[in-house]
Amino acid sequence: MRRVNDTETLDLFEVPRPVIPNPGCGNYAALVSELVGAVLKDTPVDRHEIAAQMSRLSGDDVSKHMLDAWSSPARADHNIPLYRVPLLEEVCHSHAFTDWLVHQRGGRVAYGREALAAEYGKRQRMMDQLKADMRELKRLMGEEE
Repeated sequence: MRRVNDTETLDLFEVPRPVIPNPGCGNYAALVSELVGAVLKDTPVDRHEIAAQMSRLSGDDVSKHMLDAWSSPARADHNIPLYRVPLLEEVCHSHAFTDWLVHQRGGRVAYGREALAAEYGKRQRMMDQLKADMRELKRLMGEEE
């Protein structure tokens, strides 16, 4: 059986590293446009409604035509402004940009219960280490259990 090289699935135990672009390859304009297009495609809400909700949340006008321009790789000079990305993610119930940016910087994001479980695990490890340190102190004081 031939092994498939899956570049999308993250290895649970692999330490993430920042993506360092080769010289001349760090222009993400087309990729950002494709991400906008994917976010818009993956939501059941139409672009008119997305624009209306973004306008309502931001307090200024976001039009369907702006969404169309932001999602077109051919119009990479009309990328979505960074300050609009959280609104787009909120309205479309997406984390695509957050996940992509964190991946670029060498991280992984946990949401909701997963974030709480990670924090719980971190604190459990801290508590285990503290207990081990306290046992060692008792041993050094001659009060072995």
